[in-house]
Amino acid sequence: MSDRGVFVAAFITVVLIIAGAFVLPQFFYFELAKASIFVAIGILVFFGEDRYSYMLGILAPIFWFLVEFVVGALPRDFVVLFNYLRMKTAPALDTPLHGFALVAAVLLAVLSYRAWKKEVSERFVGKTFWTCLAVSLAYAIVVGLWYRAAF
Repeated sequence: MSDRGVFVAAFITVVLIIAGAFVLPQFFYFELAKASIFVAIGILVFFGEDRYSYMLGILAPIFWFLVEFVVGALPRDFVVLFNYLRMKTAPALDTPLHGFALVAAVLLAVLSYRAWKKEVSERFVGKTFWTCLAVSLAYAIVVGLWYRAAF
């Protein structure tokens, strides 16, 4: 049985990223590309592919954080989020939804790890890990290169 918490966390992450895409329509396709891996995680959980969905749920947020950190967007997104929570205004091309999506991605990683430990009997570093690592790395490269080209 798939973990409902992982599905909900992936769904919330997708909703927040796509809501950010509607707030900033000039980056709509970029935001859809960012949300694609989380949509895949939700679909895998829905259809009961526990091993791959949980491992992607662990690795994809980590790689997303790395890409955001390398391109310099991670600190800015959290500054915008904290300013929003303190009821300060945000710059024109920033939205606190990105920060909320990052927090939801952390929740996804934690819930995926918990579900992996509880439901999957396979070793953590095995065939599933290497497959999901390759998928997450490809996702990170595409998003990182697109981010560099767009900004």
